[in-house]
Amino acid sequence: MLAGVLASTAAPTAAVAAEPLVSVKPATSVGFDGLVYATAYAGNTVFVGGSFRNALVDGRSVPRKRLAAIDARTGELLPWAPTTNGTVFGLTGFGQSLYITGKFTTVGDQARGGLADVNLRTGAVGTLRHTIKGEGHTLTVGGGRLFLGGAISAVDGRTQRNLAAFNLATGALDTTFGSGADGEVKALTVAGSRLYVGGKFKHLNGADGTVRLAALRLADGQVDPSFRPVTPYFVGALTVAPDKVYAALAGPGGRVAAYRPDGTLVWSTVTDGDVQAITQLGRAVYAGGHWTVACTVPSRTATSWCPTTLRSQPKIAAFDADNGKLLDWNPQSNGKWGVLSMDVHPTLGRIAVGGEFTAFGSLSRPHFAQFVTPCSYGCGGRSR
Repeated sequence: MLAGVLASTAAPTAAVAAEPLVSVKPATSVGFDGLVYATAYAGNTVFVGGSFRNALVDGRSVPRKRLAAIDARTGELLPWAPTTNGTVFGLTGFGQSLYITGKFTTVGDQARGGLADVNLRTGAVGTLRHTIKGEGHTLTVGGGRLFLGGAISAVDGRTQRNLAAFNLATGALDTTFGSGADGEVKALTVAGSRLYVGGKFKHLNGADGTVRLAALRLADGQVDPSFRPVTPYFVGALTVAPDKVYAALAGPGGRVAAYRPDGTLVWSTVTDGDVQAITQLGRAVYAGGHWTVACTVPSRTATSWCPTTLRSQPKIAAFDADNGKLLDWNPQSNGKWGVLSMDVHPTLGRIAVGGEFTAFGSLSRPHFAQFVTPCSYGCGGRSR
């Protein structure tokens, strides 16, 4: 049943409840003169991609055409500066490479049709070369493969519906991994033996029971029948913890939802606009989007509205990972479309946020910010 009653949840343990949230004020950092659509940590660096043409450093514009690297510990712009001739929508780091996708045809001086790899240290363009018809939106790595999702219809002239896999060792398109999705793929993440896939599709690999959210087995690319969520609204982003899958949903207003590894819905909490980004750190699930208010408690069912008064919570929020209650953390972001991307660095205790926003409260943070776990030692980096 679509609007099934939520599964009961256990109360947070004392150890979980004691974990601190990230600071409500963003750390000092560079900004950008255009939207940041993608953020990804690799080592002590956070890489960003988007539609910007310059980084903003102490009031100066420093050329950075749609790709940039920032020191995750200090927020300072790094000299790494490859360029693209079109918007970067998705990126992920693995090994020595940053994989990027989007609406571009060149990277540096090399022809690259919507998908490329760039050296994480030097910025040199790698050998991965394919022509993507449509727009790639999301990337992830696992099981020896690079996975690409988006609104795509072909790779190198071969029909490929919205989801593609590439052999990491050779760069070749892996035609044996599933048959794609019949609608846009918005979110991909690998955890354990699964590739989780979210988006606007009705069928993944042509299988029933895979509407908007499903999992493929990394071993063979087939649908994993032991994960059967019922997701009433399209999925914009995903993050996975050992005991739950967290999804950013659209729909009437928006939702942050938690599922068990078998797909059972644990909780679903309402916002008044689409949820577009999500990540998890410690006891909290952090989410971003283009809402203005959020419900303080989860809804009774997957589709029912907020059972109490919604709280002012513009564009970004933190929820208790166990029960979906809205936490007392409110950075007060701005903008129409708000937060578009999030990534987490658990060791450094940092969350990178990108989007259309320009400020958090009274602090100017054009299109990029980092939130840091407050601590005096043991965070793996400097708190600022």
